Amino acid sequence: LVESALQIFEDIGEELRPTPAKSHYTFNLRDIWKVFQGLCSVSVKKSDSELTICKCWCHEMVRVFVDRLVNDTDREFILAMLKQRIR
Repeated sequence: LVESALQIFEDIGEELRPTPAKSHYTFNLRDIWKVFQGLCSVSVKKSDSELTICKCWCHEMVRVFVDRLVNDTDREFILAMLKQRIR
């Protein structure tokens, strides 16, 4: 999960650069921290399987990165990367 999160973070940084219309497309390591903070907040009772942790990781990645994006093309780009990493 850590390696995949870092790779997606690097890809986002390279592909989704800030522009005048997308000035909030500034991503930093704090965003990765938010993903893993969300994972750490899962209770032990609910995290009984790898699938549950993977679903939570995907949810946190979407919450942190995809929710900031302004158009469907950018959202689809990140969602495609997530799907590729899950396999």
